[in-house]
Amino acid sequence: MQRNPHRTFKALALFLVVSTPPASLAVETAPETAGATDARSLTLDELRTFTDVFNIVRNNYVDEVPGPDLLDLALRGMVKGLDPHSAFLGPDAYRAQTDDSRGSYGGIGVELDTPEQRLVVERVIEGGPAWIAGVREGERILAVDGKRVKGRPLAESMNALLGEPGTTVKVRFRNGDLPARDLELVRETIPVPSVEGSLLPGGIALLQVSHFHLETATEFRRRLESLAAEAGGELPGIVVDLRDNPGGVIRSAAQIADGFLKEGLVVYTRGRYPASYLEYHAEPGEWAPGIPLVVLVNGGSASASEILAGALQDHGRATVIGSETFGKGTVQSVLQLRNGSALKLTTARYFTPSGRSFDQAGITPDVDVKAIAEFGSEAAEGVETGDTGEVDAVVVPELDFDRGFPGIHAPDPALRAALEAFREGRVLAGAPAG
Repeated sequence: MQRNPHRTFKALALFLVVSTPPASLAVETAPETAGATDARSLTLDELRTFTDVFNIVRNNYVDEVPGPDLLDLALRGMVKGLDPHSAFLGPDAYRAQTDDSRGSYGGIGVELDTPEQRLVVERVIEGGPAWIAGVREGERILAVDGKRVKGRPLAESMNALLGEPGTTVKVRFRNGDLPARDLELVRETIPVPSVEGSLLPGGIALLQVSHFHLETATEFRRRLESLAAEAGGELPGIVVDLRDNPGGVIRSAAQIADGFLKEGLVVYTRGRYPASYLEYHAEPGEWAPGIPLVVLVNGGSASASEILAGALQDHGRATVIGSETFGKGTVQSVLQLRNGSALKLTTARYFTPSGRSFDQAGITPDVDVKAIAEFGSEAAEGVETGDTGEVDAVVVPELDFDRGFPGIHAPDPALRAALEAFREGRVLAGAPAG
């Protein structure tokens, strides 16, 4: 399954599970102070400066702004200035985020693409409301609840498809040049698949993880076992594709790392106060002991993706191929305030097992496809298999990478580098089985 390089935007008009912060590794509550004092406390004059500015704006700004609105702006500005991930949440925004974390949204069961500012059904979830009603890939959505898509922000039309399970939405579809038809669909809670799997030439398993939700690790293991059965019981190699994966539930990423490790630290966090000190350790038992493993990453791989790639890289369990990752390595805690609002505040940083902070730095791949493009295949020859024993080359047939091959319909330099690394025995495999 190849990503569409021309896609401008992709939305899931179905049930989403959002976890901010992840319940397993993020700090859920925090003390009022971090136990450390500022180098210099605020003086009374400095506090008066704030009230002076507040009063000057309230009394002299060209338009009248209510005092509570000004205070709200001040609070938002103070938190927004800290980093891109911290925010002040008003009561409505906080309630909406709480609903998101509970997974209370429903949808019609379609994935949408937006070529040329149109809403086009890219995928229909089997068994969902749209699938039962006969909606198929390639159909255009012309209107939602009587409001035309044309001339309306696409985000509004897509959000209108979402709602509480059991509620109805009227959608007008058109398939090619056929007459448009109106369908009244009942929204349902639909799980979002996060793992796609296929066998590459040579029987190598490719698992593409689009995001991490609560069930991603279970989904991943089932898909891996299914591909192993399809390959005849044993896989010669595994590719985990985390490209353009923005993250999600951290515990799921840590569980997948655990599945490929015998033991040891997977990830830990550190902040200003002890409650932010958290660690995740691998438990005994592996899903694919001794099987060579490649992890693909790029600039769209962030947060949980970086935790997974960094853990496997630090333990010498996988060869990371691609380009430098995004660099989002901080923990956001949601702290409720007295008036029903909340702070989403960065309270800690994630660290890989070796102690690396990848925040704003990213994970550097072992094999950089940009370097290969510039300097040729010699740029990948320095990758070592480590002290884990000899790694056999995998028999991969000669392929025309410029034309693609089954399951991959366009040139893919990172995947090409992965298959060449398998062929040449340059992929890390961890300790041999047994």
